Amino acid sequence: MFAESHGSPNDDQSAGECVRYLLLLGSNIEREQNLAHAHTTLSERYTVLACSRICDSEAVGAPQTPRFFNQAVWIETQRSPDTLRSELRAIEAQLGRQRSDDRNAPREIDIDILLATTHDGTIDEATPIDPELLTAHHVCVPAADIAGTTYLPQHGRTIGEIAAALAPPPAGFEIVGTMDGG
Repeated sequence: MFAESHGSPNDDQSAGECVRYLLLLGSNIEREQNLAHAHTTLSERYTVLACSRICDSEAVGAPQTPRFFNQAVWIETQRSPDTLRSELRAIEAQLGRQRSDDRNAPREIDIDILLATTHDGTIDEATPIDPELLTAHHVCVPAADIAGTTYLPQHGRTIGEIAAALAPPPAGFEIVGTMDGG
């Protein structure tokens, strides 16, 4: 269902170059349903280029909370990083996310920008790379699934090489396939 789709960039009204953003979606409340809703909403607002397989893992730093589904998604838009970040927060709120001071609180949906590239695949230096992309299985593994050849010049490696060099995955971490069971 989510392996690849192409939405219409209905709201891309600003002039300028398209930017590709690598996003990470996460949910630990009604995980499958909320990832599906997030994907549908993203597809309605942006061009969705590719989606990774789903990873199932313990909540980092909060093992007493429900397990997470995480999925990486490439989108393309003319939005600036700040505008996109604001829009993603609005999507989270629309899907029921209530932000709190508890960084590890369960959430319907979390949508983070991991990195941005220009139309030719060059890293956009104006958008900081999410540091968890370099260290966390629940971030790096799904990102490598669809962006493994993306080269991070600051780190001298591709996302795929970074994923391969991670320590063994934490207990219970697994790739569960696509949303349609594939």
